Amino acid sequence: MNPNLEHKSSFAAAVLLAGAVSAFSSSLSLVPTLDGDTSNEARAITADGRYVVGLSGSRGFLYPVGSASAINVLSSDNAQATIATGVGYRTSGGITELIIAGLSSGYVTEWMTSDGGATFGPKRRNTAFTSNVMPTANALGATTGLDTYYVTSWINGNGQSVYLGQGSGPWVATMNYSSKGITSTDSSRMNSVSASGRAVGWRINGGIRKNYMLTWNGTLTPTAAFFNGLDGTPAGQAFAVSADGNTVFGQSPIVGDANNFGYKIVNPGASQYINPLPRFGDEAGSTSLQVPYGCTADGSFAVGMDYRGTERAVLWDTHKLDSSLWTITDLTDLASAEGILGGFSRLTRAYSVGQEPDGDLVIAGIGSWSPDGGVTPYTTRAFVMTVMIPEPTSLSLLVLGAAAVVASRRRK
Repeated sequence: MNPNLEHKSSFAAAVLLAGAVSAFSSSLSLVPTLDGDTSNEARAITADGRYVVGLSGSRGFLYPVGSASAINVLSSDNAQATIATGVGYRTSGGITELIIAGLSSGYVTEWMTSDGGATFGPKRRNTAFTSNVMPTANALGATTGLDTYYVTSWINGNGQSVYLGQGSGPWVATMNYSSKGITSTDSSRMNSVSASGRAVGWRINGGIRKNYMLTWNGTLTPTAAFFNGLDGTPAGQAFAVSADGNTVFGQSPIVGDANNFGYKIVNPGASQYINPLPRFGDEAGSTSLQVPYGCTADGSFAVGMDYRGTERAVLWDTHKLDSSLWTITDLTDLASAEGILGGFSRLTRAYSVGQEPDGDLVIAGIGSWSPDGGVTPYTTRAFVMTVMIPEPTSLSLLVLGAAAVVASRRRK
C-alpha cells in the first residue's frame, strides 16, 4: 500500500470533513423537460460541464447548461433517441463534434452535432445484435484532439457477450466492435467507459459479483481482468473511470462488513492502490451504502449516492494525495445551507460531473421536485449543480457542517 494513499478513518459526521476546505459557493438549476413531459433524468455531462444528456419521458435529450430549454435528440434521418446516457467531444477533420450515445428502436446508436444541437447529422446505429443494453450513465468515452470514441453494451442474461466498440473516421463514423464471451453460468455488464477504451463494471463469477474491466485491444478480444476491492477480494463492482482509464471508482465490501462501500483505485490490477471513499458515519438501511456513479476526467472528484436512511446525492473530493484529507459533501445539505434548494426536497443521485476551465465542478443528476413544496406531487427531475471549489484552509480548522461554514464565510 502506498503510504501517501493509505486511508485514515477519523471522519466528522457532517457535511464536510475536518480541515479539508473552507466553504462552497454553489448554484442549482432545474433541467427543463422536453415538451409534454413531466419528468426527466440527467445521466451524463461533458468533461467541461457544458452539455448534459439524459431521459425526458420516453425520449433522449441534450441540454446546453444554462439554456432555457432542452433539445430532442433526433438525427437528420429521423432516428429518435429513446434514452441518451453518454456524451463527449471528439475532433474529426479539425472540427469539434459532440457525440451522444444512447438507444433508438432498441439498438445502440450515436448522434453527432457540431453546432450544440441546432442540427444533427445522420445516426450511427448498430443493428448486429437483436437486443442491446447500455450503461445507466456515462456510456461514452471521448476526448478532443482524437477522432476515436468508445461505447459499451451487452445482452442481458447468463452466457451473453459484452461488447466494446470504437468509432472513428468522418461522420458517419466507422464502428469496430470487439466482444468478450461470458461462460454460460456467468453474466456481466459494464457501467462506464473511458476515452482510452477501458470499460469497467462487474461479472458474476462463481455466484459472486466481482470487479471487472475490459480494455480495448483493437478488434481482438478485449483484455479482461478482475481486480480486488476493499476487502482484498474481487467482490464488488466498478462504476466510474477517468478519461485515461487509470483511475476507477466503485463499491465493494470491507473487511468485517458485507455491505458495499465506495472505493477509489489508481492503476486497477495487480499493482493498484486502493482507498475507501469518505463517509458520514450514519450510512444505514441498504446493502449498497455508497455508489460513485461518475468522476471528473482526471479522476480527482467523484459523484454518486450515499445511503443515509434514504438515497442522498454526494460529491467526493479525492484530489489530495493524502487520503485522510479527502472529503464528502451531501449536496442536499449544501444546497439547503446556501438557500438554493428551491422546489427540490432532496437531491437523490448525482450521476456525472464535469469541470469548467476555472476548476468549478458541474454536477448532473436527479432529485425529488415539486413546484409548490409538495402540494403538487413530487416527481423525478434532472438537476445541474455548479460547485465552486474553494482554497484550502488551515488543517487545524474543524468543519462541522455546510451551514456553519457558510454562515462563518458570510460574517466575514
